[in-house]
Amino acid sequence: MINLLRWAALLLLFSSAAKAEISLALLPTEPATVKSAEASVSKTVAAATPKAAASASKVDAIALKTLADGTGSFHFPVAQTKKTVEVFTYQPAGTDASAPLVMVIPGADRNAVTYRNDWIKVADQYHLRIVVPRLSEQDYPGSNGYMLGNLQDPKTHHRLPKSQWAFTVVNNIFDAMRKQGITTQSQYYLFGNNGGCQFVHRMLTLLPQPEVKAAICSAAGWWTLPATDQHWPYGLREAPIKVSSDQLAAYFAKPILIAVGANDDEPENKLQHSKQIAAQGNNRLERAENYFTASQQQAELNNMPFNWHFVALPDVGQNRSNMSVYAAGEFYRFEQQQAFNP
Repeated sequence: MINLLRWAALLLLFSSAAKAEISLALLPTEPATVKSAEASVSKTVAAATPKAAASASKVDAIALKTLADGTGSFHFPVAQTKKTVEVFTYQPAGTDASAPLVMVIPGADRNAVTYRNDWIKVADQYHLRIVVPRLSEQDYPGSNGYMLGNLQDPKTHHRLPKSQWAFTVVNNIFDAMRKQGITTQSQYYLFGNNGGCQFVHRMLTLLPQPEVKAAICSAAGWWTLPATDQHWPYGLREAPIKVSSDQLAAYFAKPILIAVGANDDEPENKLQHSKQIAAQGNNRLERAENYFTASQQQAELNNMPFNWHFVALPDVGQNRSNMSVYAAGEFYRFEQQQAFNP
């Protein structure tokens, strides 16, 4: 009788374990779940041998094989920091790792989900994969942390380590996606609107990126001019990163479209808190025109190729959605023609 009870208990134990294993197997592989699993594996390997632990620490931590159709998100750990960037995505049904990829940089409100959603319809239309990182206020505080790239300590003005820079996050996300086979593209398109345009043009000025195929920068409130006759952040004098003539040449040669609404001509007193910003123009339209003209003149002065275009869109003010729709169409045409032709 005692043996019979023991066998019954063992049978019940094995049955419970099997059910638990099945339940775990059916859990959705959300990024957080995958990351937890990877952390457990890393700890196990670390306990085994120091050499294996060192190898495990170098593994990229996105842990995805592809983007899910429709909307999604994942968390990207920023190397050499404790920061994690949430990345929102959209992939039209029927696209795969070979589809063109657009990195979208949100405005000053950092409303990444809203920007991602603005691109859904046009992404379906043009078969584009959309990736929108959200650099949080907590990790990248204020305009210094976001639109100026988190290059300096705001109190001491000392340059921060490169791993802390906001400008390095975008390329690092793309590189990790490429290494893991999430995309087979060697380059990506880059779009920034409003505060996101401030982010984009400074990123490309200070860190010209070969991974960026082409960029569209729209409706910035103000700009960092690519010249040393004005101090940072209005110009490049004493900028946290020294910009060489070769860097400027790479920037001017990059296919870039500066866009602004033709109706974005209302005076913005809140932005004119300095004489340097006021000198760029009375509104976003004037400032965009002046930035483009100053860049073109700088390129001509130094005999550098200039591969930029400028467009003032009729019947458009600071409408975020309209800018996104326009940018999607331009990226699609660039994919066909390898050039902007606004």
